[in-house]
Amino acid sequence: MDEVDLIEGCSRGDRSAQHELYNRFGERIHRLTLRLTGNAQDAFDLTQDTFVRAFQRISSFDGRSGIGTWLYRIATNEALQLFRRRGTEQRHLKVLAEQRATVTPKNQPTARQEVEDALARLSEPRRAILILKYQEGLSYDEIAEVLEIAPGTVASRMNRARAELRAILAGGPAPSEETAEQPHPTGRAAGPGEDSPGTAG
Repeated sequence: MDEVDLIEGCSRGDRSAQHELYNRFGERIHRLTLRLTGNAQDAFDLTQDTFVRAFQRISSFDGRSGIGTWLYRIATNEALQLFRRRGTEQRHLKVLAEQRATVTPKNQPTARQEVEDALARLSEPRRAILILKYQEGLSYDEIAEVLEIAPGTVASRMNRARAELRAILAGGPAPSEETAEQPHPTGRAAGPGEDSPGTAG
C-alpha cells in the first residue's frame, strides 16, 4: 500500500490502513517521544495519543510534507503540551541534580550520558530541535514543518540550542539570547567539521 492509498484508507476509517500506518511509524514516534520525555510510560502514552490525533485529523493532511514528518509534528506538539501541563522542566533539573550527587569514581557518566544529561537540562523546545536534527536525522526543512516555523528560524534556534548545550557541557552558564550564535546565513544544516551537539566550538 503506497502512501496515497494509506492516507485515503485512514481518511475512510479503514482499520487495516490505520494498522498499517501504526506499523510503519509507531516505532519511530515512540523513539522520538521517549527521547523527548525520558520516561517510558509518558512515551507510550504520547505515542498512542499521537496516532489517535492523527486518525482524527488525517483528512486535514495536505501532502505538503511526508506523512512521517506530519506525525512527528503531532508527536512533538503533544509532548510540548504535556511539558507545559506538568511544568516538567523543574522535575528534570531535580532528577539530574540527584543523579550527579550520587556519581562515584566507579560510575562516572560516559560522554554519551553527559550529552543526554545536558540535553535534559535544556528548555523543552531547544531539546526538541536538537533531538529532531541529530537523533532523528530530520532536515532543516522537515524540522520547520514539524515545528511550524520558517527554515531560517530553525537555523537560528538550532544555533542557540547548540550554544546552550556546549555551555552546559563545559560547566558554565547558558549564554543569553543576546550572546547566542547568529543564524546560519544559508539556513542549511551543519556540514562536516561544523558544530554538532556536544561538540565544543
